[in-house]
Amino acid sequence: MSETFVKKGKLEFRGGVFVSVVPFLIFLVGSMILAFFNLATVEGLWLVAVLGVIIGMVLCKNPSAYFDEICDGTASNLLTTAIFCWIWSAIVAGILKASGLVDGLIWLGLNIHLTGGLFAGFSFLLACLYSTATGTGAGTISTMTVLLYPAGVALGASPWWMAAAIISGGAFGDNLAPISDTTITAATTLRVDVSGLVRNRMPYTLLSGGIAGAIITIGGVLSNNGIRIGDAAYQEIMMKASPEGLIMLVPAALVVILAMKGRTLIESLSYGGILAIIIGLVTGLLDVQTLISTDRIAGTIGGAITDAIFGWYGMIVLIFLVFALAHIMRASGALEILLEKLERRFVKTKVGAEIFCWFCIALCALGLCNNITPQIVAGPVMLQIADKYHLSHYRIANFSDAVQAFFSYTMPWGGNSLVFCAASIIANSVYEWCPSFNSPVPLMLCGIYGIAIGSVYFITAVTGIGRKYDQSMDIKYLGYTEKYFRTQE
Repeated sequence: MSETFVKKGKLEFRGGVFVSVVPFLIFLVGSMILAFFNLATVEGLWLVAVLGVIIGMVLCKNPSAYFDEICDGTASNLLTTAIFCWIWSAIVAGILKASGLVDGLIWLGLNIHLTGGLFAGFSFLLACLYSTATGTGAGTISTMTVLLYPAGVALGASPWWMAAAIISGGAFGDNLAPISDTTITAATTLRVDVSGLVRNRMPYTLLSGGIAGAIITIGGVLSNNGIRIGDAAYQEIMMKASPEGLIMLVPAALVVILAMKGRTLIESLSYGGILAIIIGLVTGLLDVQTLISTDRIAGTIGGAITDAIFGWYGMIVLIFLVFALAHIMRASGALEILLEKLERRFVKTKVGAEIFCWFCIALCALGLCNNITPQIVAGPVMLQIADKYHLSHYRIANFSDAVQAFFSYTMPWGGNSLVFCAASIIANSVYEWCPSFNSPVPLMLCGIYGIAIGSVYFITAVTGIGRKYDQSMDIKYLGYTEKYFRTQE
């Protein structure tokens, strides 16, 4: 949750208050450079963030106070809440993936005998279902690309439109799912409950999804590549798909239903994960060794659950470092001063305030393009604007999630484009006839859903469509009581 931190005085920097922005700018520019050279890995971003923290220490007049502020800023409910939810989300997603949910979805699509652009449209739908069930955009892209991409090309779909279908489908669920990291971050930074946030965004998400699905299907139909492969290769793809995994949609649906009914996210995920394990063990889709494997000789423990948790540690470290960089700007007062100047010049009305919030997250997302970080950086500024102009926290939280999707799923230096490139190369290594994308530049506009949802919310900001106001309320979240806001209907 956004917190007002207590400090004896603002941090002072050599050269003035705005020098405190330098550490974050180093991270921003460094991230872009890494992306340009195709080195934008989590480990590379760690190094850039650490460099920014160190340079900030050198520029600060009081290094001791500097690190005190970093400790205060990172010891916040916002960060710990998000990390806790990410771990639980990863566990459930890992269980569903290991149980064969993906294979079930693919079997369903292939057995309807869709070809060309129609298969691209259906691939978008499958990716939407999977990403909504698991809450992971990048995970959906990596999984669906390896399996659906070659199938689509084999059935005559254009490689570019298949990329658009899979990337956009990943963006859809990442934006909508209550267990998505971006949904969780949007809720925590703007102090709203996850279930209420999902309910508020549902009409806009479905509208944008419909627009994206129509564009992908029509574009795919008009761009059929005419490529078909032999029966042997097609049968090889079919053999990897199985209808048995479709039963795992039941625990996935349970998570969504419980979260929508107002249960805490951890509670919803726990019940969904338990049900997934029970169904998996009873049906034989899972076994204990798959979930938890041990090696007494090597002294190691692995399996789907621990692997899923392990997959998040890199992002947790990165977010911790970036959160520190963002807090430095707040602790110096630079953001407050910048906010006041921008408000005086650009923000005069509620419409202006909402447009300002849209561009605030847009600027952060344009540079960072890694889903979570832009929301964490822009969140405190957007929260202050929302409070000052009495804007709906739900609405501004939806701006945050929608606009980051606009850029995170379209910019070449975004991680999602890089994930598709890597997965397409893997697909090409198995199916030589399947073209690979060695550069993310051709994928720049593939995030059609992100473009649609970002544009829809920009139109609502300009026109005022759907503008509502909030009333405060206390709710329990992760075991403690916090002040939130619920939109008045």
